[in-house]
Amino acid sequence: MSTHKACYDHSLKLRQEMESWIDQSKRMDPPSRHGGGEDEANYALAWFPHYLVTGSETVREHFEYLRDMLAGWVERDCIHGYEPVAEAHHGTEPFLLFLPRFLGLFPDDQKGADLLEDAAHHIGNWVEGVPDWFDWDRNRFWGYHIGTEEVNRDLNEVKEIAEHFRFIHIALAAHRMSGDQKYLDWSVQYGTRRAQMILDVPEGPLPLAWGPNGEPVYQEQATANQKNAAQGGHHVTGDPLVGVECLLASGALYALGDLFEATGNEVFRSAARRVVTPLVSEISDPYGDPGAAALSYYRRVFADTGLDDAIHKEIDGLPPEEIGELTMMFPEHRKRTWPGVGKRMDMTFWGVWDDKNGNVTGTGEPCTSALTLAYQLTGDVDYARRAFSQAERKLTMVRRVLRGGREHADMGGAICSTAAGHGRNWGWGTVTGCYGPLMLGTVEKKGAVVPAVKVESSGEAKIPDDILTLVRPDPDGSSIVSIYNGGDITHKLTIHKPKSQVVD
Repeated sequence: MSTHKACYDHSLKLRQEMESWIDQSKRMDPPSRHGGGEDEANYALAWFPHYLVTGSETVREHFEYLRDMLAGWVERDCIHGYEPVAEAHHGTEPFLLFLPRFLGLFPDDQKGADLLEDAAHHIGNWVEGVPDWFDWDRNRFWGYHIGTEEVNRDLNEVKEIAEHFRFIHIALAAHRMSGDQKYLDWSVQYGTRRAQMILDVPEGPLPLAWGPNGEPVYQEQATANQKNAAQGGHHVTGDPLVGVECLLASGALYALGDLFEATGNEVFRSAARRVVTPLVSEISDPYGDPGAAALSYYRRVFADTGLDDAIHKEIDGLPPEEIGELTMMFPEHRKRTWPGVGKRMDMTFWGVWDDKNGNVTGTGEPCTSALTLAYQLTGDVDYARRAFSQAERKLTMVRRVLRGGREHADMGGAICSTAAGHGRNWGWGTVTGCYGPLMLGTVEKKGAVVPAVKVESSGEAKIPDDILTLVRPDPDGSSIVSIYNGGDITHKLTIHKPKSQVVD
């Protein structure tokens, strides 16, 4: 069997599993106790690339239902669109991942746009009758605990952590939807300061947090409250990547990328490179999904191939494909013992099953984000095949055994945790690490999942079931698109592409 044919077969099985999962989820995953709030809708992140590939009406209907559930929660439990008592981690989640992506697909959805902008109104104190969140004189938030009724200004506990980047995401998504310049201006002003804070850190590990005057606060110096705010339960003491992990978990790199594209200011690229450079050595980590995805994003959005030689060395050292049956594993106790990014104390572990004696060996297979990165740099279709194979096999297993995860999308042991990553992964999991990036060259822009190419068949924006597309976006803005027909029917495809793109 040819490599392209095997790659196509796995991609088709992945599409089928994704469609089966949404049918299953609609029947088996009821609303959580929050009734649309908290991080409930984020469990659906893997269906965004699925919709872009297939145009599934089932996905569209479910997305609209989740939007309506979110709107109901906002109406019942919020004041002017935001929780009365909240903090920068959980309070931002309903407006952070699902809603901007939903509006990226359906920009004319007024209900969703109103939800997003009502939340964004508070970021720069742009609404009357609500305590100020932002200190414009010092260009910083008043603190970590900020809601529409309570804002904690205890100067002894003032800190700035990665979670504050989440407000940049919300503001940039609001700017994308409304065109209101104040959201972009604020994002550039605050984002410039945060980028410079990263660059001002001496060589070595990045800190867990920054103090009242922007001074680095490292893991060993942080107070219990600072560690709790930075979700310290998901960290390993002494991990040199703990600061990078925090930034990735709140999407800081993607905020820096949006700001760089909006301004061209070198401070954003330099800060981003500071974040991603230590991730090169993590490419072979089987659980390093957000790290490999970050490297792919960095070289493309910041148009910087300066790390490519080092990345190629890591790719050349990747182990051969594992042979054998996969096994899911869950230790008795929830704990973090391995350093690095992409880990969580309640995460799903994977191994290879020995049928002779029942022994299991922990997996050494690179994550799908790493295999996607390898394909992007080398053009070797076998990396894409391995990525699709891993994604469809793991999704098939978790769909058979685990619950969906709607009640707590951040958890590490649900179907969504494998498909789109747990709460420390910024939406990067086994499916999202390869499905959209490989088939359409998707990238995050101001919270939307944007394909590098748009494929139309018979006037519909979708890829036919018997067609495989593989897209290699280049840092120069072009893309190479390879097309494989796995069926017997001739298709006429229309591919919308930038001027410099090449189609073979």
